Amino acid sequence: MILFGAITGESVGGLFIAGIIPGLILTGFFILYVIVFCSHRVPAQPPATWDERFGMLKHSSWGLFLPVLIIGGIYIGIFTPTEAAAIGTVYSLFITFFVYKTLTLRDLPGILVDTAKTNAMVLAIIVGAMLYGFILTVLQIPQQLTELVTAMDVNRWVVFLAINILLLFLGCILETVSIILITVPILYPLIMKLGFDPIWFAVIMVINMELALITPPVGMNLFVIQGITPGTKMTEILRGVLPFGLLMVLCMAVVAAFPELATWLPKFLQ
Repeated sequence: MILFGAITGESVGGLFIAGIIPGLILTGFFILYVIVFCSHRVPAQPPATWDERFGMLKHSSWGLFLPVLIIGGIYIGIFTPTEAAAIGTVYSLFITFFVYKTLTLRDLPGILVDTAKTNAMVLAIIVGAMLYGFILTVLQIPQQLTELVTAMDVNRWVVFLAINILLLFLGCILETVSIILITVPILYPLIMKLGFDPIWFAVIMVINMELALITPPVGMNLFVIQGITPGTKMTEILRGVLPFGLLMVLCMAVVAAFPELATWLPKFLQ
């Protein structure tokens, strides 16, 4: 969402707020599926006591406050998205060092090296995307594409469906930062011309990009799952994530059918 806002000029705070209701809906879908799955496949366990539940909530509250701090701070205007990243980092270091105590000073050098590698990769992609965007602007490709689609007199929902199929295909072979940087400069003028709300489209695109993280062969989360469950075959992981992928598609369909799910809250909080 930060990348989408940086490329298009849309409010990053508004984009984050717009994602709250669709995010809750998607979470509800996931929870419902897990309940149904576990009721048939997993032996029943003794229910947790209320003391255990409140204790876990208290323990988790430090981490749960992080997105509230970041999104609330950006939307209220206390800090910019860049400053929010710094605040989030300082807060995360504080709770991991002094509250959860999962990090030590010995872990910092490795973390800094990994961060430098990731940033170098992302910045290289951004540099390439800036040159790519410059070429697109000079050649007026977005304008030509918009004129072509308009001249074809195709129903705008057909175009919308084609866009999401394209994003889904790209998600199978590229990582999400590259997809956003490559496609948004072309798609943004097109969706504006077709009369779609850019905030609403951004929410659907982000869900599509989350789907890209679990689609083979390069879905990053597939390898994360395999890394934390040694010995698990990739085919087994793919069978496990398939229902969640279908639920993401269902969530995109629901948000597409009812755009107010993404647009109402930002307008209400203006």
